[in-house]
Amino acid sequence: MTTVHRAAPAPHRTAIAPHRLAALGVALVAALSLPQGAAAQAPAYQITFKNLTSDAVATGAATAQTGQRLSPPVFITHSDAYTAFTVGQAAPETIWRIAEGGDRSFLLNEVNALVGTSVRSVVAPLSAPLPQQNSVTVMVNADASHHLLSFASMLGWTNDGFVGVSGLDLSTITGTMTINLYGYDAGSEKNSEANGFLGALGLGNARDPEGGLITTHLGIRGDANAPAAWNWLPGPAASLTISAVPEPGSWALLLVGGLPLLHLLRKRAGAGTPHKA
Repeated sequence: MTTVHRAAPAPHRTAIAPHRLAALGVALVAALSLPQGAAAQAPAYQITFKNLTSDAVATGAATAQTGQRLSPPVFITHSDAYTAFTVGQAAPETIWRIAEGGDRSFLLNEVNALVGTSVRSVVAPLSAPLPQQNSVTVMVNADASHHLLSFASMLGWTNDGFVGVSGLDLSTITGTMTINLYGYDAGSEKNSEANGFLGALGLGNARDPEGGLITTHLGIRGDANAPAAWNWLPGPAASLTISAVPEPGSWALLLVGGLPLLHLLRKRAGAGTPHKA
């Protein structure tokens, strides 16, 4: 009797369907792209500061003679140990110097001395006022401890008006966000809008102290020497458009760790395909 030996059938392997492989790849990329822990804090942010004022269409006047020009700004990233200003409190000298005359030297001296402790970065673009409908773009650095943004710029044709933010939490911004700024009254000088006290009128910029608090600015009244065309309300005076800049290391992680894993998945898919003898 002849015995026929039959080889045991090879274990059946199930091939990974192409759509499953694609889904795994998408999930992998998404997982590697997700911030984890401290990595959620972007290392840098691009900020575009735009002067939105101009009533030229309504008044028929030249753009340069309507709305407001904005003084060269200061951008600061810092920890919660530093505060630029607080609405409802008296403006510190660093702020009222900007609000009354566009002088940012006091603020720059203060924050530059704090770099390496409570301040991470200081950016002070421009050497002349920002005209109506113009913008300037800067880049600021941040980290897990220094994730707050403050900035200030004078509403140039006011007694003591300014636009700014104090302690904006950048870590909450993962894409792009635009903030409209309507303006603050520093409360440090009376809003006389009069010759001799409003530098933009060209007849001096003497101080007329008020001793008030930082509040929302009510705009230019136009009942003294400053023309009503300098008013910007009810619209915003300026805007900030802030974009988180992805950390280059996250792309490196994807390339170094993600692509080899995708290659492994492809090999496994190929291994599961039946071969004919």
